[in-house]
Amino acid sequence: MEDLQKGNVKNKRFYSIDIMKMVCACLVVGIHAQLLSDFCRPLGELITSSFGRMAVPFFSCVTGYFFIQAEQKGKRIFRHQIISLLKYYLIFSLIYIIWDFVNGNFSEMRVQEIIITIIKRFLFYGTYYHLWFFPCIIFSLIVIHLGIKWNKLKILVVVSLTAYIFAAFTYGWNQIGQMLIPGLSRLLEWFDFDYIRRFAGVTLPFGVLGAVILRTSVLWTESKRDHLLWVAWIGSLIINVAEVENALRTGNADGTTVTFTLIFAIYFTFVIGLRYPMERMERVGTFCRRTSIVLYGLHPLILEAAEKMFPGYFSETMLWGLSIVLCILVSWILEILRKEDKYDFKKRSVV
Repeated sequence: MEDLQKGNVKNKRFYSIDIMKMVCACLVVGIHAQLLSDFCRPLGELITSSFGRMAVPFFSCVTGYFFIQAEQKGKRIFRHQIISLLKYYLIFSLIYIIWDFVNGNFSEMRVQEIIITIIKRFLFYGTYYHLWFFPCIIFSLIVIHLGIKWNKLKILVVVSLTAYIFAAFTYGWNQIGQMLIPGLSRLLEWFDFDYIRRFAGVTLPFGVLGAVILRTSVLWTESKRDHLLWVAWIGSLIINVAEVENALRTGNADGTTVTFTLIFAIYFTFVIGLRYPMERMERVGTFCRRTSIVLYGLHPLILEAAEKMFPGYFSETMLWGLSIVLCILVSWILEILRKEDKYDFKKRSVV
């Protein structure tokens, strides 16, 4: 989610990836706001259960791709990226800890219990329901960094792919997984297992997918293969949607966070972004990148505050739109403040 493209080894900006991140952030909001359930529930469920579940894997893939690319070229980026992620995580955590206090979620806890709960959430679970991504992607970067440092990245790819397949049996094909994998039923009852599989089955495999894309994206750089690339991308999306719908209709799914064909949809979506970088879309891409972070972090606060202040007034789709509009406004204000800070710094430097 952070700006991993800055200073990438090819000095080339993929604004298409930044725009895709904004689209993904909107899809995440759609999941939590239940987009279109008030107008056309089947269409809303299709968007959230299929396309919406691509968002976090795509974020992980973006992070993994540019991180691995930089590390393999000898750039000392590890510490910088961990600090960058922690910066956003700390800001959002502070906001939602305050929000929890406002809502009285800690009212029946003693001070010691509150402190322990906040620390555990921050380190392992995420300080709010959507912030689980931050500890998971941070742990994933640590593992990837060690894999590169110890020259074990190929082994990590195999292990991550295995974990991904296992995760597909615990999410999209849960019922079949419980029949095939001994002890899975008991694992699913363990509270911490949900967060372990988010790390091992989602953020780590899709982060490591970045290494696969680095090795294979050259196959799609020739314009004569553009037609094949578009067919592969559209085909991977259709096949993933079909698998998700099949898993849901047959009652196999325990959520659709991971399905077997999701990895192909993410792979070709990312490669499309690399193939068409939209280098002339600098202002749009930069704004989309920054706004996607604001939108991902703040949308639950907006959704819950709006419902709390105006109960039943906004429909699900209206809440989705309201969240996006307000976050765009916040991002625009931050952009103005950022430019003013730069101007003041230059002015002081001249003086």
